Amino acid sequence: GGNRGGGGGMGGRGGGGNNFSVGQAAGISKTNALGVNFSNKYGPKLNLTASYFFNQSNINNNSARTEEVQADTSLFTEQQSQSYTKNYNHRFNMRLEYKIDSSNMIYFIPNVSFQGNNSSSMTNTQGYLETGDSTTNSNVMSDANRKGYNIRNNIMWRHNFAKRGRIFSLGFNTTHSRNTGEVIADGDYRFYKYSPIYSFEDSLQNRFNDNLTSTAAYGANFTYVEPIGKKGQLQFEYNPNIQKSKSDQQAFNFDGSKYSVFDSTFSNKFDNTITTHRGGITYRFQESRDAQFSIGLNAQSARLESDRTFPTVSKVDQSFFDFLPNAMYRKKFNAKNSVRLFYRANVNFPSVNQLQDVYDISNPLRVSVGNPGLKQSNTHFLGGGYTYTNSKKGNSLFINFFGQTANDYISNAIYTVRRDADSVLNSSLTLKKGSQLSKPVNLDGYRSLRSFVTYSMPLKFIKSNINLNAGISYSRLPGLIDYQETITDNVVYNAGVVVASNINEFVDFNVNYNVNFNNAKTTAKTTTDNNFVNQTAGATLNLLNKKGWFVQNDVINQSYTGLSAGFNQSYWLWNAAIGKKFLKNRVGELKLSVFDLLKQNQAISRTVENGIITDVQSLVLQQYFMLTFTYNLKNFGTPKRAANNDEDGPRNMGGGRPGGMGF
Repeated sequence: GGNRGGGGGMGGRGGGGNNFSVGQAAGISKTNALGVNFSNKYGPKLNLTASYFFNQSNINNNSARTEEVQADTSLFTEQQSQSYTKNYNHRFNMRLEYKIDSSNMIYFIPNVSFQGNNSSSMTNTQGYLETGDSTTNSNVMSDANRKGYNIRNNIMWRHNFAKRGRIFSLGFNTTHSRNTGEVIADGDYRFYKYSPIYSFEDSLQNRFNDNLTSTAAYGANFTYVEPIGKKGQLQFEYNPNIQKSKSDQQAFNFDGSKYSVFDSTFSNKFDNTITTHRGGITYRFQESRDAQFSIGLNAQSARLESDRTFPTVSKVDQSFFDFLPNAMYRKKFNAKNSVRLFYRANVNFPSVNQLQDVYDISNPLRVSVGNPGLKQSNTHFLGGGYTYTNSKKGNSLFINFFGQTANDYISNAIYTVRRDADSVLNSSLTLKKGSQLSKPVNLDGYRSLRSFVTYSMPLKFIKSNINLNAGISYSRLPGLIDYQETITDNVVYNAGVVVASNINEFVDFNVNYNVNFNNAKTTAKTTTDNNFVNQTAGATLNLLNKKGWFVQNDVINQSYTGLSAGFNQSYWLWNAAIGKKFLKNRVGELKLSVFDLLKQNQAISRTVENGIITDVQSLVLQQYFMLTFTYNLKNFGTPKRAANNDEDGPRNMGGGRPGGMGF
């Protein structure tokens, strides 16, 4: 299962970004991070770069969540939760380049990461029908402890022949990952019935799950490039890859003193093997640095094997064959105008968790099960952009668009018990009224489109620049609710304007406004529309005098309309600072800042998918003061640019590689 106490970043404006890659999470977090970069050249043949990064975070979160499952009779859920999560992460990256001679290079690129997660949460959930009749009430306490590592290695040998442009490369890659998780969930549940008479049924769950997943992947890449004339080249590529994943889930019930009663019904041992062979040819033509074109075609055969060895034995063996074209065109017509277009096709395989058909009842109100019959999904991606820049007049125009389609898209089938009669899944599991069962399925019809336009020009009369932007995004998400096909069409229109000053070093201001109109339409037996609007307006004023004193102000208004009751909010966020620049060349700075002077900061989000509307409001950091001292180190010289380019580095060695831990 996932981290019950965590969540995605959802709103709440904070400070600026930094160079440490610390992921956002809902709630109030305390983060410690340390990073070290190393780079050196050992003689004329050996280059080494390496980095190490560590971060540790503690996150407290309180959240309110409302959910509506739309159908003939809609089901509503209100949830209140408190959670505490502690994460740590170690990452090490290295790149070694060794030049054997003028024709041969070796690249070695290892990556290692270790992760850990401890979390605890308390959650109260109430379910009811649109008539107001209660369906469920639950209180759950959970504790989880997860650890894992991911080790990747890439090594490549590259040979340049005497004929200019003729190249051969041979690469190998390996991946090893292992994730363990121990989860304790203790909950009491009440299920209501109204026929033939009003009644309710109480149940307790005291369960311990011990989960282990591991992945080993091995791949190779053989590439040969042959020049065609002075400006063209043919690239031949072959990429075999095998990935083996294992999952071992053991469930134990409470015997009154400890979790020692093994429950085979909710335990599972599952192996998954994905074997791919991909080969292809690509033609590239480069008229100049400003005009490039390529077109290629890959053929891929894939075999997806799934084996369950406990509690029962079953096997699924599927084979696929696909042609995967790709194309790219880039042209810079002159100093002002350029265009870029690209297209590619790809396949995505289901994860081992999506394939294993064991029931996950860590939350009896939201039961899930995998689907060993899942197929790969086929995607097609098209994108492009046009750029106009006039540096003399200060004008620029950017137009971009992206589109994606998918066949056999992996969606979710959701079944909700709305009748008074319970739904029996097997001899050990019965879905009560108000409970849900979700299962991944392949569905056609996924679409995604996105475009945006940005235009900027100077406003000479106030010595400023104005930036106008507008965009539209559309997604079509297929799903199943209570055996009925659903289509959720999400359309988002956005527009904004920014006026930024360019007066002098002593006066700087910024005025901005942005609005998002969101429309989500779910079509099943009936069609339902959901509309909500998010607006952001803000202004920034920074003043600096000749003695080095400065004042900074940043005021923002966020407003939400069209959400669930209690989620429609309008609030102000005012950040301010006062400080002094000093020392020679003003390299020192002392600043006192206050964040959220009005104590109104909030974090709100809405998602609509598969006929389910979810509104979430999370705990967010409000007013705090910070004293900062900054010393700017001056540049002691311009480093010599490395004598390599894109052609010197290893190309993608291909093959599906497993991701890290889903914390």
